[in-house]
Amino acid sequence: MAKTRDTDLLADERRQRIAELLATQGKLKAQALVERFGVSEDTIRRDLTEMAEQGLLRRVHGGALPAAAPVAPRPSWRERLSVDEQEKAALVDALLPTFRGGELLFIDSGTTNGLLARRLPRTLPFTVITTSPEVALALCDHPACEVILPGGRLHQASASLCGPEALKLIEGVQADLCILGVCGISAGAGISCQEFEEVAAKQAMVEHAAQTIGLATTAKLGVRLPYRVAPAAKLTRLLTTAEQDHKALAPLARLGIDVACVGV
Repeated sequence: MAKTRDTDLLADERRQRIAELLATQGKLKAQALVERFGVSEDTIRRDLTEMAEQGLLRRVHGGALPAAAPVAPRPSWRERLSVDEQEKAALVDALLPTFRGGELLFIDSGTTNGLLARRLPRTLPFTVITTSPEVALALCDHPACEVILPGGRLHQASASLCGPEALKLIEGVQADLCILGVCGISAGAGISCQEFEEVAAKQAMVEHAAQTIGLATTAKLGVRLPYRVAPAAKLTRLLTTAEQDHKALAPLARLGIDVACVGV
């Protein structure tokens, strides 16, 4: 590992690489990480400590091991279509009245966002930039919607386009609103996802949108997944099907997020 160097990375990028290395190698030595990333021992020590606090790894003397409870494999895109269908429909129903038409939207990948695209009002004009072929196809019959789909490689697990072509398009746009696919969210661990390939596009959408809305079924609250997209406070608004007394909601609201609970 010491022969390969990943220097000049931001802290979040470095930690994502650390998580990826741990997933493939099964254990990591702190000194090897120092050499790979060209940073100090104190920096690597802080990285590993913070990742351990987020439940992403287990800190041991001289390095790190996988967390005691590994994340279960993600169901396929087709399997996820039928999961929590009523909750997803309730979230979309709650969001639709907020659209006025004329917005430039980032619509992220995800089965809830696919449902949103199928139900986006056909009488209102929109410009939609999406990394999701599902979203793009759902808007093919929208008479007043311009759809922009970037190039890149199709990542099968997330059913989304990823890579430098997708990033180049997203980073050249200033959107009114990002509808972010939320795989997991907590006040401490932030917004996270299970696929490393999804992270960069999600981060770019959040950074290049005036507002970001997350749609989260109850099962996604309080969840920490391996790859961190952004601090939870990056969300402008969170729509969730959880009950108002769910233990994860109060800490999120204290971050300044407009949290709205949606009845199913």
